Amino acid sequence: MKKYITAILTIVTLAFVSCSKSFLELTPQQSVSDTEALTNLEDFESSITGIYNKISGSDYYGRYMFLIPDVMADDVKQNAQANRIEDYAEHIVRVSDSDASSLWTTMYEGINATNAIINSDLVVPDAVVAEQNHIIGEAYALRGLIYFDMVRFFAQHYSFTADASHLGVPLVLEFDAANEPSRNSVAEVYTQVIEDMTTAISLMSANSRSANSSTLSSTSVKALLSRVYLYKEDWANAEAMATEVIESENYSLVSNANYYDLWTTDNSSESIFEISMTETDNVGGGGIAGLYLPEIFGDYLPSNDVVSLYEAEDARLSTFEEDELLIGEFAPYRMIKYPDVNGFDNVKVMRLAELYLIRAEARAEMGTNVSGAQDDLDMVRQRALPTVADNSDTGDTLKEAIFLERRLELAFEGQRLWDLMRKEMDIVRTNCTSQICLISYPSETVIMPIPQNETDANPNIEQNPGF
Repeated sequence: MKKYITAILTIVTLAFVSCSKSFLELTPQQSVSDTEALTNLEDFESSITGIYNKISGSDYYGRYMFLIPDVMADDVKQNAQANRIEDYAEHIVRVSDSDASSLWTTMYEGINATNAIINSDLVVPDAVVAEQNHIIGEAYALRGLIYFDMVRFFAQHYSFTADASHLGVPLVLEFDAANEPSRNSVAEVYTQVIEDMTTAISLMSANSRSANSSTLSSTSVKALLSRVYLYKEDWANAEAMATEVIESENYSLVSNANYYDLWTTDNSSESIFEISMTETDNVGGGGIAGLYLPEIFGDYLPSNDVVSLYEAEDARLSTFEEDELLIGEFAPYRMIKYPDVNGFDNVKVMRLAELYLIRAEARAEMGTNVSGAQDDLDMVRQRALPTVADNSDTGDTLKEAIFLERRLELAFEGQRLWDLMRKEMDIVRTNCTSQICLISYPSETVIMPIPQNETDANPNIEQNPGF
């Protein structure tokens, strides 16, 4: 039987945009990935553009990268008619689940496309070597990002075992038609992610090719790497990477008065990396907005639990609105961080507020710069609520304040589940509209099954416990 991963790695379509169009004019939605015929710089440009396009689909960053982990946690509740990814909300996902299979397939297609660029032996004229290196760096960074996402979806968090020796996902770094890959450990996957992102930084310019946050630069890769180090609990490196990005002064927090503009404006001053969604090529009603807004499906609602945590004058309350048509346990709020019913709003993957909170947590955990941790927390907290006093917490109280601020600031951005897991905390749904209102830590249901078509095709792939 043909191995499933191998099959995935052979189906990506070859297509190119016109070579007469400069790659600087392209958006990630204007081409699809070339995985084989990299014969000149234009092919590199077309192929990397295609990878951004691949990860923008509704089965990845276009919708489920954020929605699946959020509906599995405690900030989101099901609406009465919810019927999309309902099994995730109820923690009853099966090995035949089509969304898990689509995500697995999309991720390996993206990895295959990055491998084609990384492993190419094309020699270009000296005049464009720097441009080629930057694109190769983007490929390394995107491969690292995809593997980081994949290991969070399909494996338990890094510290689940003392040495992270538990099962991760297969590392496939080059095409081999005879390959029947087994699962690498979580530690090995993280090592590869860090190596890929570090290599990317060494190859890339501090400025993105698109001159905005819709494509990666060495600085934005450092931001992504700081998140990886945070999840690995490598506090020193998480702090160092976050500091480099903050001190680059390439980004600034959107003001309190303009907070909601974060969600209606592409490439704001705070945006470090976001997925481009143009009017001519986007996921439309299949995007994140579709599952929150009543004009489309409206399957999911913010839990009253999380809304009640914001103080009355907090600018972040602008991301909620009351809906008079909601009644009973489903009332009263809608979440409007993703307001465009047509899916035109870019998806924010990384922004400056998170970098302050990463550095705050790292500093609090190390305990060597408590005042710095307090200052970083205040940057985010006081942007949202300027009248709040400076933080003076220490020890565990400071750590709890930072953890709470992550929940408030990063709500509905796909991070709550993994924050709970890495802190080894139960999922407690007080405003619960599901059949299951408590998921105790540890749980086998907080990760995806390896798709059945993968385990059927490859005898070396071991299934996750409980599936």
